[in-house]
Amino acid sequence: MRGVAHLGPLKERPFRLLWLARTGSTVGDSLIPVALIWEVGHVLRSPTGVGLVLACYFGGSASTTLAGGVFADRLPRRVVMISADLVRVGTQSVTAILLFRGAVHVWEIALLQAIAGAAAGSFNPASLALIPQTVSGERLQEGNALIAMSRSAASIFGPGVSGTIVAVAGAGWVFAIDAGSFLVSVLFVAAMRVEAHARPAAQRFLSDLADGWREVRRHRWLTAGFLALAVMNFGVGVYVVHGSLAVMDKLGGPWAWGLVGGSAAVGGVLGGLIAYRIRPSHPVATAFAIFPLSALLPFTLLQPFPLPAVMAAGLLFGGALLLGNTLWETAYQQEVDPSRLARVASVDVLLSLCLLPVGQALSGPLATAIGVHTTLVLAGLLMCVPSLAVVVFVRDVRAVRGATTPLRPPAAAPAE
Repeated sequence: MRGVAHLGPLKERPFRLLWLARTGSTVGDSLIPVALIWEVGHVLRSPTGVGLVLACYFGGSASTTLAGGVFADRLPRRVVMISADLVRVGTQSVTAILLFRGAVHVWEIALLQAIAGAAAGSFNPASLALIPQTVSGERLQEGNALIAMSRSAASIFGPGVSGTIVAVAGAGWVFAIDAGSFLVSVLFVAAMRVEAHARPAAQRFLSDLADGWREVRRHRWLTAGFLALAVMNFGVGVYVVHGSLAVMDKLGGPWAWGLVGGSAAVGGVLGGLIAYRIRPSHPVATAFAIFPLSALLPFTLLQPFPLPAVMAAGLLFGGALLLGNTLWETAYQQEVDPSRLARVASVDVLLSLCLLPVGQALSGPLATAIGVHTTLVLAGLLMCVPSLAVVVFVRDVRAVRGATTPLRPPAAAPAE
């Protein structure tokens, strides 16, 4: 067992470059939501436009994720990532220029963010599938934990830093910084050298998609896990809408919701530290036994509990999600055929991209039909029952054991 002080994966140059690339772009992206909401909602006075811009971004991501998985299995994954980052350098740079000129319209921001989202949809499966090529097998879980911790840490400080930049210099500088972060990512990924992954035989695009789904179906634990995560993501989406309203209405206003969200981000960092250290013998079963702890948060809002108790539940929420996701991603990176890994990862990414906003969109009609209190109960149940069910009823979930063999391709493989 390696302690955090050793930061073992960072000793390996390919992973170190990937971590720097992912961390740089994550920091840039963490600044965007505050600047976007300020510019569209306050400066352009279009609250409806905020929803439109966010919908365009997530819609763009969802529309290209499966295709991104196909191309990341067909092509060198570094090439897919660099191409996606260069697109985002362009979209964020143009957005910054429009904001500096003071002549921007909501539809322009929406279009540019839709393109940026489409690039992200291609980037994410390639990035997830590239990790096993950059780090030795025994350090794979540690590597996933480090990348996840960087994301959580950025979400703690990003909104505050963004608000300061917007107040002092304007929203245009936030988008300029984000564009620069993607350029930094390009430089680090371009400097990386990894051994080539096994690629599928040439066939039609739809056949490639179907082949990726067959790989998911080939592992019963993977199919069951994806179904459980789909339901859980829907529940999280429902919780985010009515949980935020419950906190703001009953616990003190927007600042209270900020404290709960900050607690979840801090919990994510702590969950990453735990993921860095533990080595469960049954990682998939452990992940799905941990996920239900996140459901305590919506249940604490039923009364609601005092704010410190809700913040503690938020801490547990963030920690459980990050720890469980790290174990889950590491397991399928180890078990899935490397030539199909990006396509399997694209299914994982798509479930989050689609089911979270669907839950958010349907939360209002649900609350109208069954009441806010019952809606929060439903959200909590959706966040815990499916996860527990796959542990109890799917034997293959309990059978997956942690891999101990290195995952890199043979040394003779050509570099990508």
